Amino acid sequence: MKRLSFIITLPVTLVILIFALSNRGPIGLTLWPFDATIDLPIYLVVLGSLLLGFLLGGLVAWVAGGRVRKQARRLRQETRHQAAEIADLKKRQGPTAASGTTGTALATQSPRPPLPSP
Repeated sequence: MKRLSFIITLPVTLVILIFALSNRGPIGLTLWPFDATIDLPIYLVVLGSLLLGFLLGGLVAWVAGGRVRKQARRLRQETRHQAAEIADLKKRQGPTAASGTTGTALATQSPRPPLPSP
């Protein structure tokens, strides 16, 4: 798995590095409601917008998964409650039922008499 990660990461890193070295020229960045202009290298604007899009996409995915996380939390609580209830019932029932000795009582009963042959 480490090799696969390295095989994928190395070319992506090289492409980003080549892109950054090729696009060092300044570009004027103006945000609409403000009247100020900031001069930034082109690669910084492009890579920054990609990072911002990645973070916003992650935020949207996290918010969308909220319902599933809530259901999983509820199911975990329900499982803990049921496990505690089972332990309580086993404790109330006593040590004979909890140890599984009910099957041995059936095995110690006397066998049926043989059927008469015709």
